[in-house]
Amino acid sequence: MSLGRVGKFLYTLPFWFFGVMHFTQASFMNFVPSYLPIPAFWTYGTGLCFLAGALGVLAGKHTELAYKLLGALLMAIFLTVHLPNFEAMMPIPLFTLGLAGASFAFSENA
Repeated sequence: MSLGRVGKFLYTLPFWFFGVMHFTQASFMNFVPSYLPIPAFWTYGTGLCFLAGALGVLAGKHTELAYKLLGALLMAIFLTVHLPNFEAMMPIPLFTLGLAGASFAFSENA
């Protein structure tokens, strides 16, 4: 197994975890901003996006798009969930920004 393949696997681990957590932890619905209707839709949709992005990266099909969409999802989460609660959620917002930046950087070499 190549080092690049191992790196892709390791990079997608958090997204598999986050995706599953969005389906198994009802408390994640509490993080949906109050101005968005139907918290379950946003929670499960976000989980599905995490899983689809991870699968896209690992499958090697449309990898550049998968990285860019993961980066966009992470930026949306940062802006809507983490930024309004920045100090209370530290250091999670910084990890989210780092993962978003890595996604965008990886998309250039996919």
